[in-house]
Amino acid sequence: MALLNKIVVKDTKDTKPRKVESRDHSKVSIKFDISSSANEIERFAILVLKKLIGDSIPPTPDNYRVYFEKLLDKKSIEFQKKIQELLEFEENNYNENRVEIEKDVKEIFRSINSIIKVVNAIYKNIKLLKQISLETKKELESNDNPLVIKNSATTYNNKINQFVSSIDKQLETLQEKYQKAGETFKSIENSTIFDTRFGVYNKRYFIEQAKNEREKIKKFNYKSSIVTIQIKDSVLKKLPYSKDKIFLLRFVAKMLLKTSRRNDIISYFGENSFIMLLRHTDLQSTQKACERMFEMLSNANIILNDMEIDIDVGIGVAIVSKKAEIEESINCALEAMQKSGKDKETYIVCKKYKE
Repeated sequence: MALLNKIVVKDTKDTKPRKVESRDHSKVSIKFDISSSANEIERFAILVLKKLIGDSIPPTPDNYRVYFEKLLDKKSIEFQKKIQELLEFEENNYNENRVEIEKDVKEIFRSINSIIKVVNAIYKNIKLLKQISLETKKELESNDNPLVIKNSATTYNNKINQFVSSIDKQLETLQEKYQKAGETFKSIENSTIFDTRFGVYNKRYFIEQAKNEREKIKKFNYKSSIVTIQIKDSVLKKLPYSKDKIFLLRFVAKMLLKTSRRNDIISYFGENSFIMLLRHTDLQSTQKACERMFEMLSNANIILNDMEIDIDVGIGVAIVSKKAEIEESINCALEAMQKSGKDKETYIVCKKYKE
């Protein structure tokens, strides 16, 4: 696993450190006036807010969503289903819509590429027709009435040349549009957040979100964790076809999505590995999550080409540290991941930046 290169960006602005005074929310006494007829969902909503304030976490919409899901995991299955039905009506489909747009853009790009290939084929055919006309001209030149035949052949050849010249200019214009579309597509691709192969976020988006999370942790002093998961090479070597390896990676991605919370960020990180950002999750809770993930993946029953696949994964854990850059925490988790597996430890915790 190639480690992530740390990129350091220097801020050239001449700014002075500013002291930020934080408020101790745990000392704030808040009373909620709610009638006894309030339903279970309303009481749960108040419980979430009380928990946020009790933990001295600013009750922003983002933090509220995280705590909402954390506390929801402790409720009954029946209540969770009720909440799920409610959320389906209010769910924000921004990311899903963006994914669809990205798919459409890629489809358009493939269409443009196909058009270029077709036009190129037409151009080759016209060149062939030009060659045929030249050969025909030579044949006609041996005719008994050479002057008439030669003039006719010359006129025909000139028309063909004009036609081919026109096509050449059209192809040049089309090629310019093609290159411009390719540049635009590359720009869009660089701003995408999703890996459409595996149905999870991409590496660039993960790093961006992890950096943002670290800044919040530095300011509000809570815990979040990074988990890396990689399918062992010994498993993938048993799969002779590339499509089977992709299928296995997709399966792992689906399992990780299944066991994660809504606000966890899961990304494909390259080299057959995935990475997760578990927000508002301390080391103890992260370790429990790793145990669940390992058990779920190692006990999965997968059959490919009449062969049963025994999944073996490495799992690494790192706490998002206030003292270390996010790239350092990621690299530490990647290194720890290499030391774990079925015949080793279920997961390895990076101790370098443990706080």
